[in-house]
Amino acid sequence: MSRRFEHGELDVQHDAWNPMRGTPQRQIRGMEAIASRARRLGQLRGISDALLLALIRHSEAQPDKVSAGVVLFNQGDYTQYWYLLLAGQVQLCLPSSNNKAIHLRTLSSGCLFGELDVVRHCCSAVVTKPAEFIKISQNHFLSVYNKHADHLQSFLVVMQDAIAEEHARSPNLLAAEFDTHHSQSNMSNGYASRREEHKLSLPNGYEFHQQRHEHQDAYDMSNMKNDLPNFEQTNIIEFNSISFEARLMEAGSILKHVMTTQAPYMIRERILHNASFSNCMIGSEMVDWLLELSISMGGHSPALSRFQVTGIWQTLLEHNIICHVSNEQQFADKHLLYRWINEDRIRINPDTMQEEVLSREDIFNSLFFLSTVGPDALFRMILKKMPYERTPEELELVYEELLHVKALSHLSTMVKRELASVVGFEHHTHAGTVLFHQGDPGKLWYIILKGSVDVLINGKGVVCTLQEGDDFGKLALVNDAPRAATVALREDDSHFLVVNKYDFNRIIRDVEANTVRLKEHGQDVLVLEKISWPRGAAVDDGVPGLSGKGQCSYSVMAGLPEKMIEYVLETRVDAQTDEGEMDVFLEDFILTHIIYMPTNVLCNYLRDYYRRKADYHTDHLRSPACVSLAIDYETDMEFSMNSKRRVVIFVHLWVNTLGFQFFLHPAANSFIEELYCYVLDDSKRIPRMQPLLNRMTSLQDFREEAMRSLARHPAIVLECGVLAASAPAPQPVLPIDTCNQIIHLADTTSIVLNIRMDKTAKDICELARTRVRYNHSSEPLCLVEVRSGGEKVVYSSEDISIPTMLSLNGKLYIAYKDEIPSLNAQSDQNGPMESIHSSVLEYVGSSELAQQLFIFHSQLFYACDDIELINQVIGREQFPGRVPSNLDLMMRRFNEVQYWATTEVLLAVASKRVNILRKFIKIAMYAKENGDLLSFFAITLGLSNISVSRLGQTWQRLPMKMRRQFAEFESLLDPSRNHRPYRALIAKMAPPYIPFVPLLLKDLTFIHEGNKTYYNGLVNFEKMHMIANTLRSFRQCKIRFSAQCYEMKKVFETQNLLRNFRVIDNQKRLMDLSYTIEPRRRRN
Repeated sequence: MSRRFEHGELDVQHDAWNPMRGTPQRQIRGMEAIASRARRLGQLRGISDALLLALIRHSEAQPDKVSAGVVLFNQGDYTQYWYLLLAGQVQLCLPSSNNKAIHLRTLSSGCLFGELDVVRHCCSAVVTKPAEFIKISQNHFLSVYNKHADHLQSFLVVMQDAIAEEHARSPNLLAAEFDTHHSQSNMSNGYASRREEHKLSLPNGYEFHQQRHEHQDAYDMSNMKNDLPNFEQTNIIEFNSISFEARLMEAGSILKHVMTTQAPYMIRERILHNASFSNCMIGSEMVDWLLELSISMGGHSPALSRFQVTGIWQTLLEHNIICHVSNEQQFADKHLLYRWINEDRIRINPDTMQEEVLSREDIFNSLFFLSTVGPDALFRMILKKMPYERTPEELELVYEELLHVKALSHLSTMVKRELASVVGFEHHTHAGTVLFHQGDPGKLWYIILKGSVDVLINGKGVVCTLQEGDDFGKLALVNDAPRAATVALREDDSHFLVVNKYDFNRIIRDVEANTVRLKEHGQDVLVLEKISWPRGAAVDDGVPGLSGKGQCSYSVMAGLPEKMIEYVLETRVDAQTDEGEMDVFLEDFILTHIIYMPTNVLCNYLRDYYRRKADYHTDHLRSPACVSLAIDYETDMEFSMNSKRRVVIFVHLWVNTLGFQFFLHPAANSFIEELYCYVLDDSKRIPRMQPLLNRMTSLQDFREEAMRSLARHPAIVLECGVLAASAPAPQPVLPIDTCNQIIHLADTTSIVLNIRMDKTAKDICELARTRVRYNHSSEPLCLVEVRSGGEKVVYSSEDISIPTMLSLNGKLYIAYKDEIPSLNAQSDQNGPMESIHSSVLEYVGSSELAQQLFIFHSQLFYACDDIELINQVIGREQFPGRVPSNLDLMMRRFNEVQYWATTEVLLAVASKRVNILRKFIKIAMYAKENGDLLSFFAITLGLSNISVSRLGQTWQRLPMKMRRQFAEFESLLDPSRNHRPYRALIAKMAPPYIPFVPLLLKDLTFIHEGNKTYYNGLVNFEKMHMIANTLRSFRQCKIRFSAQCYEMKKVFETQNLLRNFRVIDNQKRLMDLSYTIEPRRRRN
């Protein structure tokens, strides 16, 4: 995002913004020499010294020298740098199918070129004359650009723009580019599959993959892992925000004001150890008072705990807003004395304090802010304690934090819990600080919590840079060897988790000692980890092959699928009760088995397990000579009865966990009927079968109810791209449901087809062939989406639920392969020319709008099943018969609301634009209070779109209080510490609420791509446990939603107006509108 600056704000002598602060003097001199050289080049004379130094501050002090003929990068390579060309010449070009590159532009010295919003280069760059250039990290460049876009824009050569300009002059260029890009595919038809990669348009990096394909390379982890470059483009609009320190000061001053006005008795003279202390408060009383205040504020969040309130006071203590009378470094919920300090520093902003009495909203917002940052202070406070001083509650908090550390994601649960008890904390203030030198003995293992470090080797210099979430220093501890490199801080204010050598080696030894491997025929079939407490409801005392080990609990680390289900049946099912909490391993298996054990395979195994140990005929046992046989019979009958009971209980739990989704699979559906017949037949011969028959009868009744739902008439979900009134939400979309979809042809004609959700792209092409001119040819047809920005997406023949996957203003074409280059976006895809929904925004209150959005989005969310998340991330083609259309509709709605906010602001008449902007911020505020995080984050991202965020004159007309409130909304999208602010937000929310689903998909993708599914032929169940945890968080959000859905039957007129929005989703048109409102500023 950009901001508007007043003249003089970028003066290099302005102390408030020194781009080289914290940089070593030697490097500063090198940077200044480069800046001086660049300023002598004609194209960069207009750029300020401060801005130029800010751009190159993290670059090498010496330019890279490259000979002529060297290729800097090829089309399709990942974007890593921006390039400042100091000397020489570079040519931008596009490869073509006839091996003759298409020339785009020749760049000379003084050019600053790169990519802005794509993760792969859209063209190639070749050095044509010996060149010198400075490489600027893509992440760093974007962080500077988002703040100073208006100043930088006129000096940049954006390669996407170069292609667009050339295409305007030569319409055939884009066709050549399309052919070249897709000729790189391994597919026989020469075009990339639609299943290669489909991303919904989520600005600021919030993208998720709709499909995967065997021809596709691994996911682009640069845009999906925890330190996504794309996510780092989401910065707070700085002219809206105040510094973190200032916000803390204000929140502290508000708390103090409330305390002095509502509870003045808390601040008084205290006597401790015969010494008098004036104006003091007692720690335990401070916690009591803040607890009562949080309860009185109410809101969607549950009341804070004493532990969380301790974190709030610890935050204020760390930032010198309160202090201990004897300078104690930590806050304690005890009879200890604290006081407010330095009243001159603690001031309430004049805009906030307009009246003598603070508004309830101000107090609530301050409490919310402090409760968001409190856990971080609590985390640091705990890490500074000795291991033996940490309470179980504190260890649990540390463990929860470690779950989100990238470097630890591959470790088992037990190892993470062990680390929680010993991990420490280090904080270093200044960049350049050396953590250890090459050759030093290894003493600590480091994990970067905040900041980055350079790794240097003698004689080679910097060999790599490690970022937040990375770890280093293990090798010297494992091998008991000297450090192999020097590690120095790259940034100021860096935080690290540290584990000392003794604890590190002890945990490694314990892991091996506590690992139990069950073997068959010399091969591992099940790997268990012994733990000192049960992870779920069951405590294992009968683990197969572990007789004599005594009672203990085991966690499954890996195993063959059939051995894991056997372990579930024989050690976990018996301990389950109808009222008790489900065993974690059992639930993990049920939620994730489709990844490694298809439903039909699992049903077959359960059938065999139920029927094992054939019964004896009782007629054979009447002879006294058969007494021993009778004893064997009793033993075998007990064994058989246990097998039957375990299968029935497991299936009962399976159905209760998945609910309606269970019966969408034909094999599972028929298995219930088959198992019911088995149990009914056995109950006639075995008296003890009656309880099992009762369970199966209830399951059979549930099945019949589900079958009636599955047999309903097909509903129309989308009517020519618009959500139909007959869409079934809150009931799920079924494979039999349909969409009326417009299919366009290359000759500009079109037809409307009624398409079932489970129809593939190939089916749609064949259905269309019978209706149009293609029916006389056997040449295969392609199904192509043309988006409003002109991008073409070719669908794979096996893709399903195509209509729900289309972009908001996309058009669907059928065409022959050679017709695809001629397909272009049409003018009617540009969206509305004037505001369509302004009257709704003008006449309906913000609270009512937020409530109606919540009702509608709750229905969409309730229809969406967690299994669809797995289908989406693992790949739809891996799960035939399952159609994640409900998830598609939810993500489509997210995009729609996001672009609605952007479109309405830009299309508003000038006199009402500020009011529209204010209205959306209020809607977002109420959406957050309602627990509608879909609306909240969609609106926040919509207003953060560069086309809106650059409108400085518009933003400046908003009250400062509202601008800062929106800045706090944006801060919840901060990706640092694996989206720590967002996770802190949902930790305080009580279900039901609608989560930020794109982030859940990102978490699942990170888990899936970062961990192997199989190790040596065994299922990696630690990965399955992590996936199940994410699915559980999704399911947890739905608690009590079902009751609310029945209360949502009343459909208000407002809600009808909010079901579908007409929006602009073409970023180029949005920017054109933005520049019409506030033209870009150019320097003379």
